[in-house]
Amino acid sequence: MSAIRRSVVDERGQVLPLVAVVVMVAGLACVAIGRLGQAAVSRAQAVTAADAAALAGVAAGAPAARAAAASNGARLVGFEQKGPDARAEVRVDDAGATARARRGGDDEEEERAPALRAALARAAQLLGRPVPTVPAPALGRGEPVNPRRRAGLAVEIPDAFVATLAPVARRAGLCQPYPRSVPGLFQLCGA
Repeated sequence: MSAIRRSVVDERGQVLPLVAVVVMVAGLACVAIGRLGQAAVSRAQAVTAADAAALAGVAAGAPAARAAAASNGARLVGFEQKGPDARAEVRVDDAGATARARRGGDDEEEERAPALRAALARAAQLLGRPVPTVPAPALGRGEPVNPRRRAGLAVEIPDAFVATLAPVARRAGLCQPYPRSVPGLFQLCGA
């Protein structure tokens, strides 16, 4: 009986190294999954920051692109603007992303003052989506056009979008000069 007892004791000691290996492999798997998750989060953050930087940059140049990247937790490592196109490259930790943006092709968009384009880009960034605008009526049709709008200092927003834009408008630099009579008209604050 003592021989049987000795073999049971010997086998119990052999399980301990196997358990230690399983625990170590499980720990390494947790670390690997954590690093993969962090890399995915950094990549997504970089894509968001690149989009914001390109949009801000196409509206107001490299300083706006740098500020948009920084406000999204990224570092602007490259910016290029040629005419209506802009390209921004950002880094977040080890992840990088590049985005391109193009200014709208309509004549009214080209006539907007750079400060108004920057304010609209900032509003779009705060909202997480583009800010739609209503085209100005052509001159000569008998419809009045706000002189600030014609000068590129104001823009008209569709009525359905006014309630969405109003809460972030001041933070973006946009004010409503006539909130009751013309709620869709937004201009640069201080204009």
